[in-house]
Amino acid sequence: MNSAGGIAAVMGSFLFFYAYSFYFGGYLRWNDVINFDGREYSGGAIITIMFSTVFGAATLGTITPHTKAVSEGQIAGKLAYDTIDLVPKVLVDQKGTTKLTADQLKGRYEFKNVTFYYPTRAETKVLDNFSCVFEEGKTTALVGPSGSGKSTIIQLVERYYDPVSGTVELDGKDIKSINLRSMRQLIGYVGQEPVLFNTTIKENMLFAKPDATDA
Repeated sequence: MNSAGGIAAVMGSFLFFYAYSFYFGGYLRWNDVINFDGREYSGGAIITIMFSTVFGAATLGTITPHTKAVSEGQIAGKLAYDTIDLVPKVLVDQKGTTKLTADQLKGRYEFKNVTFYYPTRAETKVLDNFSCVFEEGKTTALVGPSGSGKSTIIQLVERYYDPVSGTVELDGKDIKSINLRSMRQLIGYVGQEPVLFNTTIKENMLFAKPDATDA
């Protein structure tokens, strides 16, 4: 019922506008009123003005549904620019760090009394005084339920985050003292749910290693 009433009101408005336009246009024409802009209005000019006004108003009415897309675009743009302008706490080229080369890397990781919680969930400790050694040349499995810290350990190895307390060491050196860019270039990681940019696999790989050859 409400929908029918709305349609009736809209169509009634259009028909009223048509009727009034014909009436007022005829009045101007019959009474030789020509001083709106200094020229005489013919019947054709009156019809042109009427339909231009109607179609212009109808077109403006279709803008409203698209304002949602505009506002969503503004929000998305704000989030994108916030990400671009964000200065991370962990820098890939931190001053004072030492670059790591392939011949220096052995691959022994050690967690020493590591405590960690995510910045957005400071009340939940993911790792609490965690210590473990991942020996070089050996396969190590991390087993546990969801939320037990398996993925967090990998993220600390890659230095997406730094421990709240304790240290993570690579070959006996605190990974904070190692140039992060050089370390990541020597690490291979296959995630459970990889995220790719909208381009080829090759170009995605070149983002991580720009000097990679086709071989």
